[in-house]
Amino acid sequence: MWDKKQIDDLIQNGTEENLHLDYKSANALAKSDGKKKEISKDVSAFANSDGGTIIYGVKEFDEVEKRHLPERIDAVDRIEFTKEWLEQVIGSNIAPRIQGLKITPVPNEGGKQNEVIYVVDIPKSDTAHQAIDKRYYRRYNFESIPMEDWEIKDIINRSVKSNIQLEFRTSTPKDLIEDWVKRKVDFTLEFEVWAYNKGRRVAQMVNCFIYGDERASETIIKPLVKVKDNFFEELFFSNEVERKITIEGNEFIMSTERIPILPETRRYMSKLTIHSPFLIRGLSLFFQISSEDNNIQIEIKGMEILN
Repeated sequence: MWDKKQIDDLIQNGTEENLHLDYKSANALAKSDGKKKEISKDVSAFANSDGGTIIYGVKEFDEVEKRHLPERIDAVDRIEFTKEWLEQVIGSNIAPRIQGLKITPVPNEGGKQNEVIYVVDIPKSDTAHQAIDKRYYRRYNFESIPMEDWEIKDIINRSVKSNIQLEFRTSTPKDLIEDWVKRKVDFTLEFEVWAYNKGRRVAQMVNCFIYGDERASETIIKPLVKVKDNFFEELFFSNEVERKITIEGNEFIMSTERIPILPETRRYMSKLTIHSPFLIRGLSLFFQISSEDNNIQIEIKGMEILN
């Protein structure tokens, strides 16, 4: 559940907009047709991409060099623009409706009466959503851009494909990690890497390649990586399991096999240990996740690995 502290932390930490996060000032909500079109365009673009969050009520800096960075709270008048009004604008201007979309009104504590920030959490959809202008959009860098015909068809086919997403689990509490990062404490974190099949088809064969630049490689403790030409591509995870036996104290691999990942199920893949500069400096790791019927490429930057 979102609260004011989380939003204040985004501003204080200078968390930049990205594929999964967008800031909108209060004037992004208006009752004109033009503004409603922009709302439908931005929300549908997240659903058509990898999902994400739009925060209505946070202003970005005007300076070119600070674009896409949050400057301050620019709260919305909840009397003029109610949660129900925003739900109606989104629901009636995007086709088909986005299932699982959630709007959280966050009171602007310490501000004026009736001020609120609306946090819109948009799930990744298994079909393509059309904005009010009859066009389809997707997220690219910091923008919502029109989609090509093949991209639309590919999204529509999500419902009949496997859809492998990665989850990173650590036993260290998130609020403690956030405090360490804020204070730039030196620490390491061990993550369990799990594969989650969000699709509707069994994934028989899953391969995950992890790559990044030299700066990111320096923050990976385990497994070890090798850098070549300022880049590495040494990490590889899969749903392959080794069958071992031990004879007189010696361990032998008898066979290997792929363990299918059923729809809506998770499977442990491996472990990843990183050094704190990855989080503090907002470095990036890139993941290519392949199954027999799908191929997904994602970027995880800094603190995003905790989400």
